[in-house]
Amino acid sequence: MLKVFQCSDYDWFAATDAEQAADLYLAMTGDDEPGEEYPRELTDAELDKEYPEFDEHEQQTGGTTSLRKMLAEHGDEPGWLAGSEW
Repeated sequence: MLKVFQCSDYDWFAATDAEQAADLYLAMTGDDEPGEEYPRELTDAELDKEYPEFDEHEQQTGGTTSLRKMLAEHGDEPGWLAGSEW
């Protein structure tokens, strides 16, 4: 089962554990390692927090979404989930 991990100030990954999230982050960014406090698994409250929703052209839709909703739509493959300076 995939969980959501924050791997930088602005990047969230769907992964089975923190080690996999760190590996995905490093593969995507080419960094040596995530920051000292990352990756960290999100709490239920963080997963349910509502954020503005954007379409594929990065335009606001007027709706909202949450990281839990994004994870449900993401599927079963570990990978990058979202990134934003919310």
